[in-house]
Amino acid sequence: MDLLSLTIGFLIGTATGAAGAYIGDKCTDIRREKLATAAQKKLFSKLWDNHKELLSEMKQDMENPDYKFHRFFWVFQSSSIFNHDGHYLAYHPDKHLSLEHQLKTLESQGFISNISEPGKIVSKYQIHESLVEHLRAQKV
Repeated sequence: MDLLSLTIGFLIGTATGAAGAYIGDKCTDIRREKLATAAQKKLFSKLWDNHKELLSEMKQDMENPDYKFHRFFWVFQSSSIFNHDGHYLAYHPDKHLSLEHQLKTLESQGFISNISEPGKIVSKYQIHESLVEHLRAQKV
């Protein structure tokens, strides 16, 4: 066996191995992404069943053209005075039973983040895009 044949065989074997590893990794990534998406859909479906009233209101807000790109909302009593320019999203504990616990659940699942300023009476939350996508896709 000459050196040229040995070198060509080595290069072809290396290229085949690298291509196989790349394709295998790509297929694994696609499978993991599908599993993660399915798991998140299942989780959201369960959350929808448990928090239907709040999530239905959020869905209506996300479908309202005035709030289409709003990703922040405030939580305060409906009898409170809130000074804010323009349109804003607000949810009220006196209108939703155990609103605080529902928001903690959404926060623990990564759908919202509490970004309240210390010392403020009004709580402020940020809505993550994954929640917006799930809300818009949810059939009522």
